[in-house]
Amino acid sequence: MTSLEAKKILQLYRSDSADTDEREIAEALELARHDQELGRWLEQHNRFQAAMRKKLQEIVPPANLKETILAETKIIRPVVWWRDPGLLRVAASIVLLIALGFGVNTFWKKSRVPDRFADYKARMVRSALREYHMDIVTNDLIQVRQLMTSQGAPADFSLPKGLSQLQLTGGGVLHWRNNPVSMVCFNRGDNQMLFLFVMNRTAVKDPPRVQPELGRVNKLATACWSEGGKTYLLAGPEETDFLQKYF
Repeated sequence: MTSLEAKKILQLYRSDSADTDEREIAEALELARHDQELGRWLEQHNRFQAAMRKKLQEIVPPANLKETILAETKIIRPVVWWRDPGLLRVAASIVLLIALGFGVNTFWKKSRVPDRFADYKARMVRSALREYHMDIVTNDLIQVRQLMTSQGAPADFSLPKGLSQLQLTGGGVLHWRNNPVSMVCFNRGDNQMLFLFVMNRTAVKDPPRVQPELGRVNKLATACWSEGGKTYLLAGPEETDFLQKYF
């Protein structure tokens, strides 16, 4: 250890402390005992430290120093919003509004009852395309009407002129929202089927108008109309003159 290195170490040394227990300080003190110049520097350093401690100890602070400092110092503490009742209420209101908005939107999406005529039309066309079957196979319209009557479905329906000229193949009874629906099936003449669905007009909120309206659902053309307290839905393969041909 050199004299310069010893000075740097001894600058932190205090004679009234237990620093001598540290190995580097102990080595620096040992060198100061043998190096006269380093010894004189250490002696001056210790006298200066002792004088500074004495002067500091003589200082007596004013009796009201603490109160004066606190009175002149504005302590600003960070606002913790969850501890502020006002901010907490605002945050809760925002969360509630978001939750209500999401809940109402979800509620209406989930709770919308499929009771429109468009829902009925889509359901009947699906039945014709996927679940088609006849409860009775016959070309006798009287037998078809008797079946409808026995199951509480509309039997006193009327047939458009063009449709009544086709070959009857049978019929069946379906249900839509607990309402019986009469299904009457016709052969178009090329082994392509047409389906006529008849339901009480009061079973749907927005029944079609009297004048037939042409439409399309999936692969089938449709014609919808109301007559004599009943709604009618005709569905079959698309044709350019669908309405003119069957009405």
